[in-house]
Amino acid sequence: MANPGPIAAIRQFCLECQGNSSRSVRQCADEDCPLWGWRMAAIEADSRPEWHGPDAPRRALRVIRGQCMMCAGSRADVRQCAAREDCVLWRYRFGVRPQTYKEVRRRFFAPKPLKLF
Repeated sequence: MANPGPIAAIRQFCLECQGNSSRSVRQCADEDCPLWGWRMAAIEADSRPEWHGPDAPRRALRVIRGQCMMCAGSRADVRQCAAREDCVLWRYRFGVRPQTYKEVRRRFFAPKPLKLF
C-alpha cells in the first residue's frame, strides 16, 4: 500500500506494532495508545459512529497527530521527525492531509502584497 488514507494508515501502523498479527491488533490491551480506538476502523467501519461520516478522516488525522506527539515528545520533534521511510503515519504527522499542509505552507510563505497607506 503506497499511500494509504489516514484510517488505513492507522490500521497498518497497528499491524506493524503487533507483529503483523490481525488477532493481536484485535486483542490489543494498550488503551492509553491514541490509536487504540481506531485500530479496527479500516475493517469494521459500521461498528462505531466515529468511524464513518464525512468528518471521520479528519478525526483520524487528529488521532494520528496525538500519536506523533506522544512518540516524539514535542511539536518541534514532530516537525523534525526522521521516520519518513519507517512510519506509515509520517505523512499525517501534522494532523492534516499532506495536500492541505502543502497548500497552507505555500500560502504562508508566499510573497505578501505591500500595503501603502
